[in-house]
Amino acid sequence: MELGSRLKIIGESLMHIVYPNHCQICNADLNTMEKHVCLNCSFELPYLKDADMHQAALEQVFWGRVEVNQVFSLFNYQKGNQVQGLLHQLKYHRKFKIGAYFGEVLGKDILPNEPFSYVIPVPLHKKKMKERGFNQSEIIANGIAKVLKVPVETKYVKRVIHNLTQTNFSKYDRYNNVRGIFKVVKPERLIGKHVLLVDDVLTTGATIEACASELLKIKDCKVSIATLAARI
Repeated sequence: MELGSRLKIIGESLMHIVYPNHCQICNADLNTMEKHVCLNCSFELPYLKDADMHQAALEQVFWGRVEVNQVFSLFNYQKGNQVQGLLHQLKYHRKFKIGAYFGEVLGKDILPNEPFSYVIPVPLHKKKMKERGFNQSEIIANGIAKVLKVPVETKYVKRVIHNLTQTNFSKYDRYNNVRGIFKVVKPERLIGKHVLLVDDVLTTGATIEACASELLKIKDCKVSIATLAARI
């Protein structure tokens, strides 16, 4: 083993002793070859492994509703499964490393596709942002953008209405709840651009559809969608 490689391993081992690194899901100690999530937890997560088949199913969510180019997602989201717990850790326990890390993993799946001009996280309303202090979709977007080498843009789309959480609404009521809640700022900056719109999870698609619809009002603007997880 070369001296440089040895020193790197020694350095990582010392950092692990001084600043213990734990799995962001189960809290077990990580070894020097693991990053943010242990191999056991990573292996058990329900990845959407057949990319082409699942991408087609994801795109069907928006058929007849809004014209999107492509839809990407990393995990199968079902109530009570490991992914729900993972998203809960990110959203309510500030486990930011989870979002950034799996954003990078998702970015590697997206990378071979058509290039994007911007990565745009679905925004929170300023009141919600003040309460929470962060936007989980932006954390995921940063991980994706790191791999794609595309800028994250948070100034062009605003959430102008502080709507109620979607959790307790029926599928029909979810669409009414998000109607008109987004506004594009300086739309001329997005003319002819292809943007990747990022959210944490895709269920009915109502919120993402409302955001994408505003972007698609811009001349020659194309929208693709990426979420960390999707219920399909």
